[in-house]
Amino acid sequence: MKFLSLGSLNIDRVYHVDHIVKAGETISSTGSSRSAGGKGANQSAALAKSGVCTYFAGKIGRDGTWILDLLSSYGVDVSRTIVSDSTGTGEAIIQVDASGQNSIIIIAGGNREFTSDDIDGILSGFAEGDVIVLQNEINRIGEIMEKASKIGMRIAFNPSPFEESLLTLPLGLVDFFFLNEIEASAIMGGSVLKTDRDFRAAAERLYAMFPGKGIVITAGRGGAYYRDSSGLYFSPIIDLPAADTTGAGDTFLGYFLSSICCGKNGQEALDTASRASAIAVSRQGAMEAIPFICEVESFDWHMQ
Repeated sequence: MKFLSLGSLNIDRVYHVDHIVKAGETISSTGSSRSAGGKGANQSAALAKSGVCTYFAGKIGRDGTWILDLLSSYGVDVSRTIVSDSTGTGEAIIQVDASGQNSIIIIAGGNREFTSDDIDGILSGFAEGDVIVLQNEINRIGEIMEKASKIGMRIAFNPSPFEESLLTLPLGLVDFFFLNEIEASAIMGGSVLKTDRDFRAAAERLYAMFPGKGIVITAGRGGAYYRDSSGLYFSPIIDLPAADTTGAGDTFLGYFLSSICCGKNGQEALDTASRASAIAVSRQGAMEAIPFICEVESFDWHMQ
């Protein structure tokens, strides 16, 4: 079984600030850095670090090839990534405040320049039972879903950042949904999710909308929920001091998906993903902060 993250790769330009800048406000940064990011790249790093056979396919400019070297060092196969002389690599401008919360501006670059021929070339060589991971930072998502489904690949979809147009996609082809409270609410038509009861009801309702599929809803400090054909599962947050929340959701997705697809039950997969994301947020950075499986397996949250 192979995992393919067909998605975004960004150069993250991170600015550390006392607080997220307000409209009309000018503030000073206490420090800045350049790092590797993009949901597709981050999720492929998380999958590879969790120990599964992982491919990343993106579309970038020459300015982003250093990130491919980094992904390769984690064990990700990047041979299907398209490097173009006619486009620039996507960028993310990220503010990180004193509490570790972030605010992000995305510049798409090559992430939204995929062609039909690009997609056909990327998907060639994958087979029934392989898993494809998609996010909403690239173009032609519906086309990718349809072509991957015809091959027999299982589809995991993280509709972030959320747009109303996503509701027109062939969502019935998706096998695993990874949603936060905003995305879950939007798919259901606007229900407000605040309490444990709200999230449990949302998981059940989404499962009724997409029967037989896997529904993951992350609730921030409220933990995470998973509903599939075997029932509803919950895992609380592991509350470590947060250094940087960038990439936490990508870490969670990678570890959950590899766990559930490799035979763990819903509870085991949630608990593993929660440990991995807790470690990630306790470190600075996105891709670099994602732990390896040996760190996750040896992590004892009772001792933290």
